[in-house]
Amino acid sequence: MLDKYRYHFILHFTILIWGFTGIIGKLLFISGLTAEEIVFWRMLIAWVALFLYLILKRESLVVSKKTLFKLLGNGVLIAMHWYCFFEAIALSNVSIALVFMSTTAFFTSFAEFIIYRKKIDVKELFTGLLVILGVAIIINDLNYENEPQYFKAIILALTAAFLAAFFSVINSVLVKENDSAIISFYELMGGFWVITILFCLNGDIKINELSIDTFQFFWLLILGIVCTSFAFLLGVYVMKFIAPYTVNLSVNLEPIYAIIFALLIFKDSEFMSLNFYFGSFIVVGSILLNAFFKKQKKPHKVA
Repeated sequence: MLDKYRYHFILHFTILIWGFTGIIGKLLFISGLTAEEIVFWRMLIAWVALFLYLILKRESLVVSKKTLFKLLGNGVLIAMHWYCFFEAIALSNVSIALVFMSTTAFFTSFAEFIIYRKKIDVKELFTGLLVILGVAIIINDLNYENEPQYFKAIILALTAAFLAAFFSVINSVLVKENDSAIISFYELMGGFWVITILFCLNGDIKINELSIDTFQFFWLLILGIVCTSFAFLLGVYVMKFIAPYTVNLSVNLEPIYAIIFALLIFKDSEFMSLNFYFGSFIVVGSILLNAFFKKQKKPHKVA
């Protein structure tokens, strides 16, 4: 029986890895790294790891100029998404950042409308309104007097979700004609070089002053190799055996896993009010409801 659900276990293992990303970000903040430094090291390590993987597989890295520019541009969106996400964690906590990141599904409807010219579905509009309701409950309940930085954290987390929606939809187009590992390689390369130049120009990063200790190096390796390159390849692998609906529905559980991790590891700093969890339930619940609506509209055979 366990063998029957082997790929489901792999899927949820991958989601657990993704959920741990925010935890590692928090640990690195506590150790003294900034969001800019975390994104810099994460993209560099993940890019090099994927390059070595492609070299070992003897994959051709040749793509057309048009495709190259698309991949590099999308990589910039990914880099800015990561920066906004980690900065949101730095200004608040893992729970707040992950809940607002859950709005990615809501923004995806708009991204699909702009990129695919897809008509906005009434059911998606309904679940979108539920997301707004849940977000409103959370925003209204946060203590801005004692934690004024929370408002900026919310804006950054929502921006991260907005960017995630767009680069995911763009990737869904690019993956039809390009190998997923090649896509990731060039996106990481483009994102790394562009954000490095931007961070250096505005003084957020000084190359000659970059330094990390053993603790930071260990967690950056985990973040760059395990949580980025390995998890990406594992996620693509498992989609060969599990229906898209099952994958998409399961991925929506990532914020739940992450919040549980955060509560267990950071304890008091992650505990929020009852209204926060009520609003979070509405946000995550609406995303699961949206996945159910899509299942009803386009049924898939679930593995």
